[in-house]
Amino acid sequence: MQTLAGIILCAGKGSRMGADCPKILYKIAGKSLYSWSLDSAIALKAHPIILTLGHQYKLIKKDLDNNYRNRKNQINITIQKNQLGTGHAVGVALKALANFDGTILILYGDTPLLKIETLKSLINLHRKLNSDISMLTSHVSNPTGYGRILRHGSITSIVEEFHATSEQKLIREVNSGVYLFNSSFLKKNIHKLKVNASNEIYLTDLINLTSKPVESIIVSENEILGVNNLIQLSNVEKILCKRINEYWMLNGVHIVDPETTYIDFKVQISKGAVLEPGVVLIGSCKILPEAIIKSYSILEDVTIGENSHIGPFANIRPKTIIGSKCKIGNFVELKESNVQKRTKINHLSYVGNSSIGKFCNIGAGSITCNYDSYHKYDTRIGNEVFVGSNTTLIAPLCVHSGSYIAAGSTINNDIPKKTFAIGRSFQQNKQIK
Repeated sequence: MQTLAGIILCAGKGSRMGADCPKILYKIAGKSLYSWSLDSAIALKAHPIILTLGHQYKLIKKDLDNNYRNRKNQINITIQKNQLGTGHAVGVALKALANFDGTILILYGDTPLLKIETLKSLINLHRKLNSDISMLTSHVSNPTGYGRILRHGSITSIVEEFHATSEQKLIREVNSGVYLFNSSFLKKNIHKLKVNASNEIYLTDLINLTSKPVESIIVSENEILGVNNLIQLSNVEKILCKRINEYWMLNGVHIVDPETTYIDFKVQISKGAVLEPGVVLIGSCKILPEAIIKSYSILEDVTIGENSHIGPFANIRPKTIIGSKCKIGNFVELKESNVQKRTKINHLSYVGNSSIGKFCNIGAGSITCNYDSYHKYDTRIGNEVFVGSNTTLIAPLCVHSGSYIAAGSTINNDIPKKTFAIGRSFQQNKQIK
């Protein structure tokens, strides 16, 4: 069985992004830019995978440690201290592949739209032809900035725009930068590449050193889009979000307006759920069957139970679990709370660091006061509790099952089971003179 290794080039500064943060750490659909290529290499069972880093590599290494801790035996890092082009970057990475014999896949940390199916097809073509080099190319509407593909049947050369003649600049088939190399060919020839007039070492010059035909798979322009500035980042994220939304719609999720719906890559949604316009699902959300998330609600790292209705304009923050058949209404904010089945929090409420039992009703404008500027405290509410409108619950607090709280109350002591609590000053009516 032939083996596969991966090299992901991530050493660029990304100066056109307009910030000091490394380009490949910008988030896209909830995941760092480089992670899309890295996860593709992992899905293809590449081992090892070499990340060639440069600018602020310590920040990238920290992100790797946080998100790929269980892949330490699979992922290695090499540092490209001098930015001398793709040929130099691959040469640096090859030092970590001294004992590897097989096929080497070259990817970039800023091209997140490549599909696994496309890469599998390229691998199959490469191995079928027993090639030294195989690659992805694309016919694009505007080839400016890309290396142009020169052909005589198979690919004979790639000319970078800086060196292209006016006639060659009219060519619309371009280099994606994604390659497969036979490892023995690559190791034998990488050091033959020379620094050119641009003071770079081009990986594409290897095509001139093989005696075997170089073939490509031609892919859509969208798949090879890279990110060099924030405009491109936004455009690429729109394409990814469209793919994510289409995936869920094909799996039985009713997304009313995909153009305004944002779903992170980690989100899990069950068949039969409904997402109304403007919904944002961030992080590890889990939406169970027949749940309805109403317009302009924002959910992050939460679980929504079966047949529950959320929103509109609800803000459900991390570590919140909503049980089945609950109603969380307009302008309600929940944080680190557990709400059990058939409970209603319908209007203008804040509930934080709380557990609320079954069949409860939390009246409009009610809040839990969970923070004293030093510590967070818990509020515990039992089953079948009715909290009147505009109630202030000062934690730590326990409201036992079957209790009622009068509207407008401020509650700072525990309420026993089946008790009616009133925590407000008496009303005075005075004659107007």
